[in-house]
Amino acid sequence: MKFVIIGAGIIGSAVALEFASRGLGEVIVLEKEARLGEHASGRNSGVLHSGINQKPGSLKARMCVEGNRLARRFCLEHGVRMQECGTLVVARNEREEKALGLLLDLGVQAGVQGLRIIDRDELNSREPEVAGTRALLSPNGAVVDSNGFLEAVAAKARDLGAVFRLGAGVRQISGLRVITDREEFEAGHVINCAGLHADTIARMMGAGGRYRIIPFRGEYMALKKIRLNSMVYQVPDLRYPFLGVHLTRTVDGEVLAGPTAMLSFGRESYDKQVDLPETLRMTGSLNFWLLALSPEFLRLAVHNARISFSRKAFLQEVRTLWPGAAAEDLAPYRSGIRAQMVDTRGRLVDDMLVEFRQDSTHVLNAVSPGLTSSLAFARYLADRIAG
Repeated sequence: MKFVIIGAGIIGSAVALEFASRGLGEVIVLEKEARLGEHASGRNSGVLHSGINQKPGSLKARMCVEGNRLARRFCLEHGVRMQECGTLVVARNEREEKALGLLLDLGVQAGVQGLRIIDRDELNSREPEVAGTRALLSPNGAVVDSNGFLEAVAAKARDLGAVFRLGAGVRQISGLRVITDREEFEAGHVINCAGLHADTIARMMGAGGRYRIIPFRGEYMALKKIRLNSMVYQVPDLRYPFLGVHLTRTVDGEVLAGPTAMLSFGRESYDKQVDLPETLRMTGSLNFWLLALSPEFLRLAVHNARISFSRKAFLQEVRTLWPGAAAEDLAPYRSGIRAQMVDTRGRLVDDMLVEFRQDSTHVLNAVSPGLTSSLAFARYLADRIAG
């Protein structure tokens, strides 16, 4: 069997590694860019999530908890830079303290180990510059060199026989013949891991008709002068799959604030540019308008537009966690784009979504915590496809 995987981000590369390690057949990975990590897999904060804010029983919760364990072990075994620094979700008032209890229950049900709520004194000793009354501590949270992780996974897949074709953007799929910019491939089974373009690839094969990717740009700022020992999150609004602006240390010693969740007018519009053809396609879809006309979504969109375009508003958001932040402490950092799937009822898909067909498999939604979940998710796909 020849497996043709479309997309060499962390999901596609992990799938290649899993299939090659099991010896399930010939594995070819097609990537439209000239190098790995040009999109979501190389434009994130490098967080290995522990799973504390995932819905118990969901595929995302299962994959995140197991994926965290597998990713940390892989990094240790393959010399990928990683720091097991833990995660803190910080409450700032009585209402948010009650929400910590719900998050604790969700995390325990999802199988996250070592969770506990700490008081103000312990929070202050762990993070002296962070404001809060109590916090939920998850010791399994970690940060990783995301590009290094991706490169190591792809390298191991190559060592086991997987072939990566870079600069091979898919233009057309006819039956099981995949036609790229350079050559054609006859597949036995196509696995669509195309991330930002997963719905487009799926439609080439008559799949994914109920869903459309609506891209959201996540912007980060680098913070100066703050010392951070952990990853520090606001209490999330569980109605949405976005975690809000939070503080994250990196393996390089930087501290980042972000991301925002601003509607993007282009799937690769990292610099706020408008891609007119893509924007017209997006705004011409029922999925988009049913989402856009939701009052709750409009409030979320207005808030994120404000902090995305106003340095002052972004600073105010940072100060909810780090009160001592000043305007001169913020420096621009890279942005990423979340490939958020929306269904025909205008609902944000908040779980991993895969469409399995006889000769093809389509990973339609594998956004955050996709990096964390990647190795476990690849096992799940291999088990389902190989039977």
